[in-house]
Amino acid sequence: MKDYFPEEPFGCRCGCGLDALDPAMRQILNESREETGFPWIIESGSRCDAHNAAVGGAENSAHKVQPDGFTHAVDIRVFNPVTRGRMLEALQKRGIRRFEVSNKHLHADNSPFHVKPLLEATYFKG
Repeated sequence: MKDYFPEEPFGCRCGCGLDALDPAMRQILNESREETGFPWIIESGSRCDAHNAAVGGAENSAHKVQPDGFTHAVDIRVFNPVTRGRMLEALQKRGIRRFEVSNKHLHADNSPFHVKPLLEATYFKG
């Protein structure tokens, strides 16, 4: 399987060095990306506590390190409703059941430590 994310875009964006994405989630992302046939841009992956708070993330966010030592969430940039729908379908085929859908990103996670399934919709102005 090709690695569509060789630049390691899953690390914390604050520069702290945290990069702990669950390898199973990375595999799901690669398989899903291959199926859709178009580029995916990861907006957010692992987050340290400070960065999660700075971006307004939930206190118990799946972007933060969980009891197994991994983070389990990514936010993927959304370009339009069609590509968002194709991403959702590909991820669901591989067992992802936790999503936040917005006009700017698609949050997906495979956290075994959070309530399943989850589907939230958010609209961001601007």
